[in-house]
Amino acid sequence: MKVVISVGGKFHALELAEQLDRKGYLERIITTKQWYVRKRFRSARYHTIPFPEYFGTVVRTIPWLRRRGYYSWLKDNLFDALARKYIPPCDIFHAWGNYALASIPYARKHNAKIVIERGSTHPHFQDNILREEFERFGMEVERAHPQIIEKGLREMELADAVIIPSTFVERTFLDTGVPPEKLHVVPYGFDASRFHVGKKTDDMFRVLFVGNIGIQKGVHYLLEAWDRLGLKDAELVFIGSVEQGIRPLLAKHEGKIILRGHVAHEQLQEEYARASVFILPSLQEGSALVTYEAMACGLPLLVSTNTGSVAVDGEHGFIIPIRDSDAITEKLSWMYSHREEIRAMGLRAAEYIQDFTWERYADTVVGVYRTLLSGDVV
Repeated sequence: MKVVISVGGKFHALELAEQLDRKGYLERIITTKQWYVRKRFRSARYHTIPFPEYFGTVVRTIPWLRRRGYYSWLKDNLFDALARKYIPPCDIFHAWGNYALASIPYARKHNAKIVIERGSTHPHFQDNILREEFERFGMEVERAHPQIIEKGLREMELADAVIIPSTFVERTFLDTGVPPEKLHVVPYGFDASRFHVGKKTDDMFRVLFVGNIGIQKGVHYLLEAWDRLGLKDAELVFIGSVEQGIRPLLAKHEGKIILRGHVAHEQLQEEYARASVFILPSLQEGSALVTYEAMACGLPLLVSTNTGSVAVDGEHGFIIPIRDSDAITEKLSWMYSHREEIRAMGLRAAEYIQDFTWERYADTVVGVYRTLLSGDVV
């Protein structure tokens, strides 16, 4: 079995490529991330095209182009147009969504089966829920370019299989008419060598948020709840980049929250170890990787239904509705008052998540490949 991966970025494609390489299935990974693949793969196993990200970064600095989605429009289409020329003979062409429409015909010339991986909710669901939320708060919407949305939909039509990360995401696809037989739910994994249960060294009730700090992540509902709580000996810590539109709201909470900015991925273990609870009240996600990492570090979760988490409600923390600051207030208050119970939840989460490795993820993906190939190629 020969597999080609095409992705205009990093995502978790590198973890999949590593596992496929160990199994002897990786023919080539085509990506923009030169620095990452050079460290992980032999030169024969990768081809890098860094230019689309450089051009996209320039576009992103121009506000009106960024708001209208031209960053992804330029980057994704340019990568796709260039990547198609570097597809070698293969049995499986596995591409991430929005990076493959021009490449699919070239892969078909090799009689390859086409697998599209979508890391988030259905494009229409994502576009609608974010537009609604931005309009509710009188903010200008930063949307995906309409042509990119249509491109992603066309890729799924042409694909033999579509891999998605959670049953929540699956519902958004089924609701828009994607045939169920084309969808394959494959949860993500985590790196057990990096993330494990640490030792908390103080009694501070520390609520930790990791991710882009903005409207999509439901940060405004979290801030509203935190104001109501007024907890003593408690901290709300944000790690991640702050999106421009939410800066005025964060400024109103100056002194009440802690903004840590970007923290290197390899240093997150220390941040998880210092926390009491991990929170992510997102409006939409595929299956947020930070939830896997937080669970591995022994943290109970307080997440929305729309994070696509693999956690079990009541066992590993709490799963609450979106847009519900009352639920955030109620659950955080309970967690603050029940320290032993939440420690036990965190330990159960750490044990449960051990099965969600990148090896398991790759094995499940290979199972999808084999189904497509009907056993003709091994």
